[in-house]
Amino acid sequence: MKKLLVLILPLFAVACMASELAVGAKAPGFSLVNAVDGKTYTFTPGDRKLSVVFFTCNQCPYAKAFEPRLIEIANAYRTKGVSFYAIDPNDDNRHAEETLANMKDRAVSKGYPYPYLKDGDSSIARAYGARVTPHVYVIDPSGVVRYVGYVDDSPRPEERARTGLTDALDALLAKKPVAVKTTHAFGCTIKFKS
Repeated sequence: MKKLLVLILPLFAVACMASELAVGAKAPGFSLVNAVDGKTYTFTPGDRKLSVVFFTCNQCPYAKAFEPRLIEIANAYRTKGVSFYAIDPNDDNRHAEETLANMKDRAVSKGYPYPYLKDGDSSIARAYGARVTPHVYVIDPSGVVRYVGYVDDSPRPEERARTGLTDALDALLAKKPVAVKTTHAFGCTIKFKS
């Protein structure tokens, strides 16, 4: 019986994980609280804006490593009309680093050029099928997901060979199809709220 459980439990865990939102699917909307100013920010897919929704957090070394790159990208592409939404879906009851107060401290100290939103019950991360931090979704002006995956293929700029997020944004801004629509997001697993 123990051997059977050892074999079945990992399969059950994989089956219970939400599947990643597919390219071509309509993006879920959301209304979440921004840690910095306490205001509720609403994302309405199809609002005629090109948008980037990415899942991140305070504690993950990968999220921290990609943080300067995401700030750089957001600063460069905001001027081109792209909206950015950073979402922390981690359970702050089990991980104190993920509270709104700690999120605010991080966002202010790093000068985030986008709202840092709390997904308190992890429902938005589940709706998107996000698995790790960071996990990136690019949504076109009609509300359709056009890219899912990593920011870049390495958190170290000197080792970067592929730039998934900026490639997708450049293609969409040029009114062209995204050449590489999905990449394998990597980072720390999301600490979902139970």
